[in-house]
Amino acid sequence: MSLFYRAFGLTLLLLPVCGYAQVVDQYFPAMGTGAGELSEEPAQIRATQAYQPLGARWGPLSVHADGAEGIGYSSNVDLLPQTIHRSASIDTQGHVGVVAMFEHDNQAHADISVDDTRYPSRSLQNRTTWNASVGATHHFGRDELGVSFTHLSLVQMPTESGALILVGPVPYNLDDGRISYLIQTHGRISFIPEINVQHYYFGTPSIVNNPLTYVNQSYRDRVIVNEGFTARYEILKNSHLLFLARGTQISYGSAQISSSSSDQGFPTRNSNGFSVLGGYDSNEAGPIRFRAVVGYQLRAYSAALYERVTSPIAEASLRWEPTRLTSAVVSVTHGIEDSAFESVLGYTNTQAQLTVTHAFARNIVFGFHSEVRQASYPSTSSKLAGTPIYQQAHNQNMYGFGINGTFYLNRHISLSLSYDYSSQSAYLGPMFPVHVVQGVVHFAL
Repeated sequence: MSLFYRAFGLTLLLLPVCGYAQVVDQYFPAMGTGAGELSEEPAQIRATQAYQPLGARWGPLSVHADGAEGIGYSSNVDLLPQTIHRSASIDTQGHVGVVAMFEHDNQAHADISVDDTRYPSRSLQNRTTWNASVGATHHFGRDELGVSFTHLSLVQMPTESGALILVGPVPYNLDDGRISYLIQTHGRISFIPEINVQHYYFGTPSIVNNPLTYVNQSYRDRVIVNEGFTARYEILKNSHLLFLARGTQISYGSAQISSSSSDQGFPTRNSNGFSVLGGYDSNEAGPIRFRAVVGYQLRAYSAALYERVTSPIAEASLRWEPTRLTSAVVSVTHGIEDSAFESVLGYTNTQAQLTVTHAFARNIVFGFHSEVRQASYPSTSSKLAGTPIYQQAHNQNMYGFGINGTFYLNRHISLSLSYDYSSQSAYLGPMFPVHVVQGVVHFAL
């Protein structure tokens, strides 16, 4: 299996410049796949092996470090349709990854990434985000224990699904801990029980629409606990029929919705949920790999004023590699998302993505990506009309695409150029276009 940090180093350049929907999803594994695993690098990156950084190695320990400096332009840095602010951008990124490989395929890994973005013409939108993670897997005979912990320090923008609509970015943190255990039987059946705990906690925006409201964002703090159980039946080597069951509990803190409404006593948004899915995971060596799980999902709120939310749930991906030089990946997700702010209780989010990568030469890689997303918000009870927690039935849409190219000068320096277009909307707002162009110089150890 290829090392995570090698795939992640190039990911800094190949991901879309604009994050559109559920930003945190890109940091975590698919449902029912276990915790602590390393990621596999694309075939197109292996095709440029002569230009990939070697890093530093000491026995079982490998260290890779890379950074990037980018200059670009955005036609709408606030991501709002009312007043458009254009600006150049200066983006600085850094990443360090460490992997230790031991006997019997046991491994431990850690990495940290930092991204600092400056807008000379719109300093309000300046932000520094970072993430760090550690993980490990250990085999006990044929069984495997996996553990991981991830910390994300990010900002939320208005066009993310269910996001609070403010002019300035809303800072927030997410701590995510996971543990899973793969139980191999002597036949074709295996099981993966797992537990995942997430803690969201929000900071204070640098500017707000109304200085008397939304200053304290701690009312959005929440803890999410997911308990999962996956049963797998091996049809072929590395290909399984899947059955997944997952329970979810969401608990909000005791903070009030706003500093000026401490006595309003709005009902709690705590909830419990359950989902059941079945599907197939084909991971055979060959040009086509796919994974699909489909099922049904339920979310019930503690407060009787909030109606149950039910929806089909699906997660599917298809990877096609017709040659060592070209790959196409299609992914689709649909399901219920947890509450984002006081006017959104629960909603369903549908997202489809296409990514195409082609190694044009030993040192040139081209990419194309596109995305479509719709967030559907159901209406809340009419008894809540006129309160900050009343929610209208509404759809929030987005579609976009981008192209990029990377030119490797040697193992340590590469250049890239990218263009992204999207038509987005904020909650209850109209669609509006965003154009982003960026050039990047990437350095690697």
